[in-house]
Formats: sequence, structure tokens, C-alpha cells
Amino acid sequence: MSKQQTGLRIDRVLFRQFQQLCKAEKLRPGEAVESLVRLAVDNGSVASMATHTGHEMPGYALDEVLFRSRLSRLKASLELERKYWTETGEEVHEPESEALVKELSELGRRSVSPELVKEFEACLTEADMLYAETWKSTIEGWIKRYGTRGPM
Repeated sequence: MSKQQTGLRIDRVLFRQFQQLCKAEKLRPGEAVESLVRLAVDNGSVASMATHTGHEMPGYALDEVLFRSRLSRLKASLELERKYWTETGEEVHEPESEALVKELSELGRRSVSPELVKEFEACLTEADMLYAETWKSTIEGWIKRYGTRGPM
């Protein structure tokens, strides 16, 4: 997915504080900003973001935003990997989904809502079922073509 560089102007002191938060949470500032923008788009309002940040959203809001963003990417990545596998009969070399699962697991250990953890679990369960089905059909295809010895 391509990125567009933007020239956002932010108060220097505010940005330094933001950088410190990002450093403490092991995020790049651009990554955190993208997650915040994604949350505003998902909510359909920038103004609602400003009203929710003070009192309604807990301190781990940035983790939640990043988790939602990565979970969305994971779903898209898994779908593309599944499509590639079914069309070519081959696994994706170094699939992006593995890195995303690892990152989501780390984020989930820090602090995310039980709702997001359940959504992540459902995504992994579906991915496991798709993997099993696709691998089974690949093996069955090999047996039909090559017998029980498989491709060599």
C-alpha cells in the first residue's frame, strides 16, 4: 500500500510531547498519526475525535487505534494470501500476515479491549480454517498429480 507524505504543521512543543509518547509506546510518529487519522475516518468525524479524547477514551486509546488499524490490515492481507494460494497453489513467500499477527499479539498484551481481542481471535480462527482447507486441497492436488510421493 503506497503512502503519501504530508506537510502537517504542528506546534513544536506539542510534537515533542507526541514523540515522547510514541517512543514510550514503541511507535513511529507517522504510524501513530496514520492510526489516529484512520480512527477519525472510521468514526466519520474529526470533531467527535476531539470530544472523545479527554474523558471518554482511556489512556490506552492509541494502542486501541493501532490495534484496529493492524487488524484491518491483517484481514486484507489474509484475504490476498488466500487468493494467491488458491489461484497459484503455492504459499506466499514471507507473508505479511505473520508479521501483523506478531505485532497484534504484542499490542494485545499491553492493553486493548476484550472486544478487540475477540475480533482478533475470530480473525485467527478463520485464518486457521482457511489455511487448513487450502493446504488440504493443495495436498490432494499433489496426490492426484504425483501420487502419494508428492512433488519432488
